[in-house]
Amino acid sequence: MTKAHRLATRKPKLPVNTLPLNFLLGCSQASLQNFELARLAEIADLRCELTAIVDRMVEQLSQAALARWFKEQDRQSLKHAIENVESPEEWARRMIRDGQRNKEELAAGPMPSPWIIRPSLPPGVAHLAAAARYKERNVAQGKCSVCPKPLDRNSVRYCAKHLAMQRERERQKRHKKGPSTHGRQPGTLASLQMNREKKTRALLAELGIRPESAAVSLKAAVEALRKCMPRSRAGALTQAELFEKANIPTKTTGQRALAKLAGQIQRIGKGISGNPYRYWAEKDRGAS
Repeated sequence: MTKAHRLATRKPKLPVNTLPLNFLLGCSQASLQNFELARLAEIADLRCELTAIVDRMVEQLSQAALARWFKEQDRQSLKHAIENVESPEEWARRMIRDGQRNKEELAAGPMPSPWIIRPSLPPGVAHLAAAARYKERNVAQGKCSVCPKPLDRNSVRYCAKHLAMQRERERQKRHKKGPSTHGRQPGTLASLQMNREKKTRALLAELGIRPESAAVSLKAAVEALRKCMPRSRAGALTQAELFEKANIPTKTTGQRALAKLAGQIQRIGKGISGNPYRYWAEKDRGAS
């Protein structure tokens, strides 16, 4: 770099105004005062210019920061927020809700407002719901569903104290209901037999047959078969012939009566079409 180039590119120095000492030494008091006032006025002008420059700098810095913030944000979300201005109550609720969330939950996106999804519960239901949640939480933690004490070893919901109280309440309920009637009512099979006999008697009444003359019950069917049973092998009868002769209205009752007489009667035949079973009883066995 040549000397001429350095002189051409060198920045000019600002002129320094030196005080005229001869003037200051020889001027009057009024001239010194006027000189001071002129300099102070110039300082005031420079301060105004400096303030304006600083204000412009601050404004430009603010705009640059705003542009940087817009660059880092989702402008679609900002546009939606501007178009849908939330009320002060919604803003306060959002601040409270987001203040209880961690960074991962905040990065996942906004959480739906519980005030919009879940309507307010009617009076009394909220207390019951809170009590149910308290019971479930305590039981899950191995505590009593009524108090924070540990569960009793003989219970899955109560501690020793509340287990005893629950058992006492159950005992009082049983005492108020009176003695149990279990076992006094007829069993299932007996009830079915009674209903079947009633239907059979009703059917016999429709046919014009007196129920007393028909072997409806199992005991009567057994006695009727015993009286009508042939006493020789040559006179053996089939089931249908025996039931008709003994006046047994149903085949089921007759077969059960024959099963009761097992060991007292004898049977011949193969039990097939053309050669059915035939029954008879000897005199000595029939008499017994």
